[in-house]
Amino acid sequence: MSEEKSNHNRLWWGLLIFGLLLHLSSISSSDYGLDTHLHLAAIESNEDGTPNLEWGDVRPEDPLASNPDDLQILERGWWQILELYPSWLLPFAAFLPMLALIGLLLIMTKGRPHLAALVAIHPSLIFATGRLYPESTVALAVAGIILASLHLFERKGWALLQWVLLAVASIHLLVLVKGLSSMIGWYLIAALLAWIGLDRLVPKFQEYSRNPMMGLSISIPIVLIAMIAASFTAGGSLATIQTHPIEWLFSLFIALIDGFGLYLLVGICCWPFLSDLITDLKKSNENGHVFLFIFVASGTLLMSMWIASLWVFEANRWDLPLWENMILMGNNGRYITALIFPFLLLIHRSSKGKFTSIGKPLMLALLIVLPLSMLAGMHGQTMWTDDAARSFSDEIDVGEDFLYIDDEALAMHWLYTFRLEVDSEGDHEITGHWRAPDSNWEIELEGQAIQNRGDLSDVHYLVIAPNIDVDVPNGWEKMASGEAPFLNGGGEWMVYRAV
Repeated sequence: MSEEKSNHNRLWWGLLIFGLLLHLSSISSSDYGLDTHLHLAAIESNEDGTPNLEWGDVRPEDPLASNPDDLQILERGWWQILELYPSWLLPFAAFLPMLALIGLLLIMTKGRPHLAALVAIHPSLIFATGRLYPESTVALAVAGIILASLHLFERKGWALLQWVLLAVASIHLLVLVKGLSSMIGWYLIAALLAWIGLDRLVPKFQEYSRNPMMGLSISIPIVLIAMIAASFTAGGSLATIQTHPIEWLFSLFIALIDGFGLYLLVGICCWPFLSDLITDLKKSNENGHVFLFIFVASGTLLMSMWIASLWVFEANRWDLPLWENMILMGNNGRYITALIFPFLLLIHRSSKGKFTSIGKPLMLALLIVLPLSMLAGMHGQTMWTDDAARSFSDEIDVGEDFLYIDDEALAMHWLYTFRLEVDSEGDHEITGHWRAPDSNWEIELEGQAIQNRGDLSDVHYLVIAPNIDVDVPNGWEKMASGEAPFLNGGGEWMVYRAV
């Protein structure tokens, strides 16, 4: 090995170790994320066999108020994976699959650390590790699909069986973590095996499966048809494809830039090698290589369509300008990190060794990303709701409720962040309620009931979110206050109790 190559290897190993240390730092310095609190609430409630969100649906029928009678049941989802971890290991539930993903990349590159290092320092994955988000588990599931598929193109006889089983298990892990129906998993398995089977058995199909552009002419229409059909059958956020087509198309364009551009190309420092990838694909006719490209392109489109639908749906639900909601939910682009394994393999194959050398373009890419990685790892997110909940958690009695006043956007998600401090075991029969500042919550405290809203007659504590200006009625005294962290928007939160 030349001295120059040895120096490059040492630098890559150094980046890999530094990235792992940032993940550990993120675990120690970050609170769990908003979505994680929802899944932990589902785990707690699952003891009676119903994994529901007992304080009400995060998308309540009344956009200004929660309703605990409208239970949201999480039949499938990330909570089922979290439930497998003992409490002492739970904080590492996103770090362990990250280690497995890095191990797979080291195996695929025969011990060379460059791909593993780029994954380890990805800011979004460091962010997800500290907040206990499932991005690393989803990426690991996709890696399993890719490994199985590449072997299914080549293996024969009984050796095929183990890779079919890996593909089935990986796809079902993917749909389980994302909370999708198991039937969607079987559809994906059927599509995957059909593609591989046609490539192996039908020479005519090889004109498509071994030509990138011809392959896209099949895969892209399939994705579009599937998502448009889902907009009619599944409803929810996907329905915005029909109801708000102009806004949705604009959101799709931004989602592609946000997801593929920022979270994939920039996030894993691969943009300097994009031209090599395009050049290589133009002359590629190897089925595995083309499959990686088709998988990444189709997956990017599918997830970008989903992200665009979420943005438009939530913006209209909360009556927010679309651009403002895109900023608020811009980190949805991290979903596309699911494609990090196939995309890196694609770049690795196309770069023909250039990737292992750290030239000026790659050095620039690293200099852009590393400060973000350090921010994600060393400055964890601290939620002000922890302090607010602790201020009254020792005083609130069994059966008493509290009311949380906050603006509409993501307020129900924030409500559930009180659960671990106030009633972590769910045995105190405490209910958290949410109201928007202009929802006339004051008259509800006086005893007036409003349809599709929870009963506030047992409310003994008020929590006012930062930067919310309301007049607290007579009969309440301030018992605690504090400053929210800058990254949470700053401002003073306040807690009142009934007197």
